[in-house]
Amino acid sequence: MTCSTWQELETSTNNCQACELYKERTQVVAARYSKTRDADLLIIGEAPGQIEDKQGLAFIGDSGKLLDIMLDAVGLESYFVTNVVRCRPPDNRTPAKVECQSCWGFLQSEIALVKPKAILCLGKVAAKTVFNGMGKFEKLMRSRYQFFEYPVWVAYHPAYLLRQPQLSPHSPKWETWQVLCRVKLYLTLKDTASHNGLRLESSDE
Repeated sequence: MTCSTWQELETSTNNCQACELYKERTQVVAARYSKTRDADLLIIGEAPGQIEDKQGLAFIGDSGKLLDIMLDAVGLESYFVTNVVRCRPPDNRTPAKVECQSCWGFLQSEIALVKPKAILCLGKVAAKTVFNGMGKFEKLMRSRYQFFEYPVWVAYHPAYLLRQPQLSPHSPKWETWQVLCRVKLYLTLKDTASHNGLRLESSDE
């Protein structure tokens, strides 16, 4: 089910019992955003962690702090951060496919309501959900794709990067930085083209 207003989406998610995760959640975890909901970049993660479950807001733990540092460093200032799954899986396990499918309508609603200029999928769960299992994760990181009218990039999840301290070329952190730079470049060029009355065409990189 998709929702046409933010109020409808909030009510639907808070009352959701579509999968077994609702039985153990403290609360449904809401998305967070930098400025306004109609952000330039919509970022999709995996699922809430323990801190998010307690406070009800996405990406506010260590992963969120690292994400904020990276976004700030590359100059991405307008973003909306959400997750595929809205309730914390027990012991922070990977969400099951049925759990991702149960929340799919909520994610679709957010995309339609935000109307971002670009989408960034963080980690395998987000990429597999958006692309319906298409291709290997590492290969998905090398190109830009389309989800309906939205250009989509794929990068490593910050939780994975926290376990990968290396900063050498082609390391996970290095690869993620390259993706963020490509997203920033795209948004900058799109804004410039829009200001000049031009259209920036989407294509694979």
